[in-house]
Amino acid sequence: MTNHDQDPAENGATHGADSSGHSPILSDGDSDIVLEARGVTKHFPVRRTVGDLVGRRHRTVHAVDDVSLRLRRGSVTALVGESGSGKSTVARLLSQLYPLTGGEIRLGGVPVKAGRGRSFRAYVKQVQLIFQDPFASLNPVHTVRYHLTRSLKIHGKQATEAEACELLERVQLLPPLQYLDKFPHELSGGQRQRVAIARALGADPKVLLADEPVSMLDVSIRLGVLNLLRDLKERLHLAILYITHDIASARYFADTTLVMYAGRIVEGGDSETVTQQPAHPYTQLLIASAPDPDRIVDEEDQEETGSGEPPSLISPPEGCRFHPRCPKAMERCRTELPPRFELDDGQWAACWLYEDRPVATTIPGASTTDAGTDAGTDGASTTEVAAK
Repeated sequence: MTNHDQDPAENGATHGADSSGHSPILSDGDSDIVLEARGVTKHFPVRRTVGDLVGRRHRTVHAVDDVSLRLRRGSVTALVGESGSGKSTVARLLSQLYPLTGGEIRLGGVPVKAGRGRSFRAYVKQVQLIFQDPFASLNPVHTVRYHLTRSLKIHGKQATEAEACELLERVQLLPPLQYLDKFPHELSGGQRQRVAIARALGADPKVLLADEPVSMLDVSIRLGVLNLLRDLKERLHLAILYITHDIASARYFADTTLVMYAGRIVEGGDSETVTQQPAHPYTQLLIASAPDPDRIVDEEDQEETGSGEPPSLISPPEGCRFHPRCPKAMERCRTELPPRFELDDGQWAACWLYEDRPVATTIPGASTTDAGTDAGTDGASTTEVAAK
């Protein structure tokens, strides 16, 4: 499923909100939405120093600010951004491992606040988190059999050998009896991640939150794990949030892509459109920085993609958080936070460039064969943007 058939308020921050700032109630056509975040915010307090005590300051890390997204059955949503942008924090908020500072999480259209104990167990039965490092997420002193049967017991299933073998078969670890009595250190990285996925499937979840599930694996086996997740999505009709810093894999694996920068979502839409016709300058920077032997970028174009380091989330910049690095920043970007502006085919971007008239923007070094290239252009793919 692509973003073309989703409503305009599908993903992103605060779009579609009424005058009170609240998102609209789900309609009957949104019944396939399993998990939804509405204006989710997370601030972490910073340990106070002597200077803070004297100045009576209470500093916080603005890890996530006003993030809204929807996860649908049988669909993959990718959350893309560089390290420190807040992607993993979003996953932990959605899995209820962190309490919310603000906003709301809805499961099946109903607001939920899991807490601990039975309510938390009931929640994680439907929403499972797959961690980045499978070696750290599996107990090294226990076998695969223990990990799988414990998952089955916790969620009220029969913790038999046959059930454990069925989970291993789902993740294509065959023959399953060969793996049941192995310890994590006896498995390869890809096999350990498949065991972690099998353990998550022991709950029969409706949602999988995959926090960079292939970043710790060898390049040669990453595709196999992504294909496994895609197969599980189709067979079990799962909703998957795929968190990654690799925007190329998002194009391959996800139906919808959201781009996150410094705690805020800045662009979203159909994965093919976002990756081939990026609208926000930060998305253009991500794509331009990805290695591509077929793309030739001269020194002048390379400088135009922006430079610098991500901002401090203790004292984030006013206005657009990307403006200190943005080569297209205007004075307004330094003072006013941009809302999201709708573009073609369900794509949107939170950037003041899109406020008024449409103009063409280019991706430095893009090939004339790229999607979205108009006949007679100078070899760069174009996308409709608006510049003030």
